[in-house]
Amino acid sequence: MPQAMAQRAYSLAADPLPLVEALRRLREQGWSPQLQLAVLAAGDPEFAYRLAHEAPEAELESLEAIILRSDDLRIVFDFAVVKGERGGDVSRLEDAIVESGDGGLMVLFAADVEGADIDRIEAALRALPDAKFLRHLELELHQREWNR
Repeated sequence: MPQAMAQRAYSLAADPLPLVEALRRLREQGWSPQLQLAVLAAGDPEFAYRLAHEAPEAELESLEAIILRSDDLRIVFDFAVVKGERGGDVSRLEDAIVESGDGGLMVLFAADVEGADIDRIEAALRALPDAKFLRHLELELHQREWNR
């Protein structure tokens, strides 16, 4: 993509639509550091997750700061899956999930995120008033072992 076109495509002046389109066409057009800069400037957790998911070249540590500001814990979880698959440290993302007190997401995190601290999540689940999440964790971990 020519430089002038890249600047127009990733401009976030008033309308994020060019960035949405650039993310949509990422596979066809290839990676661009300007795209990551535009996503960082936008500060939108959904854009940050989509970039991380679609672009192996994305710098996950900088995107994580945006993700952690999200009110949507599902985006935090989904980003953790991507980061864990790429061998990154998921501890700050795990902190957000555990501190939320959402037992269902804690179970999913333990089962699906590489690098999750299972013991820590189990302890957090024990502190919840509803014991069903511990049973769900046991079942998820058993299924994960079965599928290996």
